[in-house]
Amino acid sequence: MNEQIVSTFHPNIQPFVKELLVNGNVGIGGGNLKIAEVQSGRPTIETSGSGDRFKLSIPFAGQFISWEIIFNSYRKNYPPDFTFNDETFLSDPDVDILEKHLPSLANWNSQDPKALYYVISELLALYRKHQVNLLDELDYSRIQFEYLSLVRQAQVSEDDVEVLVGNRNKSRFLCGAVNFLIRLKVDFSGLPPVLSTENPGENVAILLVTFHSPEGSRITPQLHLSPGVEKALGGAGTLQLPPFPPDGSCLMDYVPIVVDQLQERVANVTQCYEKKKEYLAALFYHLEKSILEYDGVTFSHASFMLERRDFHFLLHVTLPLYFPKEKPTFQFQSVYHARYGNPYQTRCDDYPFSPRWDISEMVERACQFITEYAEIFQKNSIQSVHN
Repeated sequence: MNEQIVSTFHPNIQPFVKELLVNGNVGIGGGNLKIAEVQSGRPTIETSGSGDRFKLSIPFAGQFISWEIIFNSYRKNYPPDFTFNDETFLSDPDVDILEKHLPSLANWNSQDPKALYYVISELLALYRKHQVNLLDELDYSRIQFEYLSLVRQAQVSEDDVEVLVGNRNKSRFLCGAVNFLIRLKVDFSGLPPVLSTENPGENVAILLVTFHSPEGSRITPQLHLSPGVEKALGGAGTLQLPPFPPDGSCLMDYVPIVVDQLQERVANVTQCYEKKKEYLAALFYHLEKSILEYDGVTFSHASFMLERRDFHFLLHVTLPLYFPKEKPTFQFQSVYHARYGNPYQTRCDDYPFSPRWDISEMVERACQFITEYAEIFQKNSIQSVHN
């Protein structure tokens, strides 16, 4: 898809656009940039390969901001012009601002494919400061206090927060609402790996807080986890945010609570991961000659070929995410008999188990149950053929 977009641009512009899309995870949320309305500034009948201006949608503070970028394809050495959807941003910039805050634009290097990416990054940093300044200019004193008190604590810096002030005149949905997008400093280094066909990206946790009015009378928090973290913790619905306290509490009090809750969940999942490894290792010791396959990444599954009095059967062991708080499941599967065209099988989760036992006792009790239940399963398997 990116190659198709790049091909619509003039050859002089393509390197900049390609690098922008490749490195385009910008901002705290790390969302992808989106390109639309590619046009040419000169008369042409070509439908592709001539674009030199476009609109760029950038994820920022839980919304998208739209900037128009205008190149001159005749003059590659010229830096691009910008039109912003926020009329208060850089409405009349002077040379000092460009040189201090936008060096990549003031000293445009047309030979560097990343030149546009650098300019966008610098513009975003400046836009972030502009939005914070608006809190003072609009006299949003309550929300300004929230911001200043938040970034002055040890866990959060100015680089960890994006602020977006909603425009009352343009959208009834924003209607003066103010968004804070906050990068939470949670240590995910001990988080177990996840099975994924796609690159899950960096492990991050983002807190989006919406002040629905300048007075902060209604505040809505939302937690956003990167795909790898979300999957490792058991899915989007497994972690419930504590409600924002209505008793005058502030973000500087609320954010540490969310961070501690997340860190505790990560620690629990990490501990469960180690327990699952220990459980399967003990099970392999007892059934080592019968192993067919096992999950060597998350240690959540193992299959065995077992035999009891010349009756062979498969045993599939599934360990839940929060083992040993939740007990394993045993799936017995016949290699002889089928029912409705599928192998006859029975799921068992009603057997002696206690999360307070040590791993060796869990496995010994499990092996004893498997041995005893094998005879019952054999009878049921044979009877299934005649039913």
